[in-house]
Amino acid sequence: MNRTSERLALRTSLLGAVLLLATPAAQAQDAPLALVNARILTMVPEQGAIERGTIVVRDGRIEALGADVRVPPGAEVVDVAGGTVMPGLVHVWSKAGTQVEQSGPELPADLPERFRRRFGGGGGGGGARPVAQAAKQIAPSIYARQDVFRDLLAKGVTTLIVRPDAPGFPGLAARLDPGATTDAGLTLDAEAYVVVQPDTNTAVGKVLKENFEKAQKVVAERKAPPPAEPKPEEKPAEPKEGGEQPKPPAEGEQPKETPKEGEQQPEPPKPAEARQQPAPKKDPNVEVLADLLEGKRRAFVELSSGTDLLHYRYALKDLKDLSFPMTVIADAADPSSGRLDEIADQLRALNAIVLLEPSLQTVPFTQTLVNVPQRLHAAGLEIGFVLDDSPRQLGDLWFELMELVRCGLPADVALAACTRVPAKAAGLDAEVGTLATGKRADLLVFSGDPLDPTSRLVTVYCAGRAVPKDTTR
Repeated sequence: MNRTSERLALRTSLLGAVLLLATPAAQAQDAPLALVNARILTMVPEQGAIERGTIVVRDGRIEALGADVRVPPGAEVVDVAGGTVMPGLVHVWSKAGTQVEQSGPELPADLPERFRRRFGGGGGGGGARPVAQAAKQIAPSIYARQDVFRDLLAKGVTTLIVRPDAPGFPGLAARLDPGATTDAGLTLDAEAYVVVQPDTNTAVGKVLKENFEKAQKVVAERKAPPPAEPKPEEKPAEPKEGGEQPKPPAEGEQPKETPKEGEQQPEPPKPAEARQQPAPKKDPNVEVLADLLEGKRRAFVELSSGTDLLHYRYALKDLKDLSFPMTVIADAADPSSGRLDEIADQLRALNAIVLLEPSLQTVPFTQTLVNVPQRLHAAGLEIGFVLDDSPRQLGDLWFELMELVRCGLPADVALAACTRVPAKAAGLDAEVGTLATGKRADLLVFSGDPLDPTSRLVTVYCAGRAVPKDTTR
């Protein structure tokens, strides 16, 4: 190689090294983010609010937070200027994106046919036929590139769980990433919880009873000791040399002929294992319910009124010792069928978290308003809120919370009902719902107090990354 070629090769290698160092893949990690001068609502009951604090975010997680936290070198600093930072909203009872219209201007041209079919075959009411498909996942039927996911994210929903909708056992809900742009990155957990949707008709009650009864039998079989293995058949002892010789046949008994060479040998008896019948095929829907009864899964049960609870208990009255981790959902309140505060004692006996609509209810045939969330809280029940699937209506959430607080619900309870409590109900409280070191950095930044009508949502951070701003509030 001549000198010119050597110089050219050296320049090429140096240029490649510079380009490699300049690429994001070569960097160790993104610069940390620091939110300073913030009023931090941790949603942790023992800690409360930090009036003037700093939150440091690195790699999508909260690295540190507190009043004395120092900003690390090289961090991107965001001055909150006395505003408020709280956890992102946790929406655990959603149908967003599960129903795609067959036609319309917003329908993507490349939408696969499998996403055009509605999951579950019908809504939860209106006389729909009950189903028993507890193991069916809704995740494969959801299309990622729908505006509703990103619209909800811009409104502050950083944790989203969508569920199937049909009476009986419609299937398994799925936790989604609302910021995902591909189907592969959309689903975070395809089996978030089991959906149970009772109804007031006897057909649904029959499906509930039959399937829970089957699940109880499966649980009993799982707990039963395994059958003893059959002992191997003992071979007759061969006579020892000089020992006892085989006895001659008795009088009248024909001697056993020894098979001659070349003749077909008689088949030996098959071992006991080969004679056993094949194990019956397991029903995956019943297996899921058996897991639920053993506490390996959790269920969300839709009981929106006292009448719903009455029919649910009547349908299962013959099943003894039927209990499982349950969250009660009341997203279609009907005061004329019995308000939840009127059955608070029965709800407390279920040992369940109650998620309901964040609104006042009217006493039938009167103009009296009842603060049901406040009454359930006063009765010792842990309450959370069911959020709206419409981004436009979700923007009214903060005004609904203000109204509940004005009518007696504690402010910290109202905010926790949108963050910490639903996260706990879905088993995600170790990951989201509160602000603490090590948790995912899902943050809402307000210009003031979230329950102040003059405050506005400034920025949404999902896993430490800012979401494009939504100026509708």
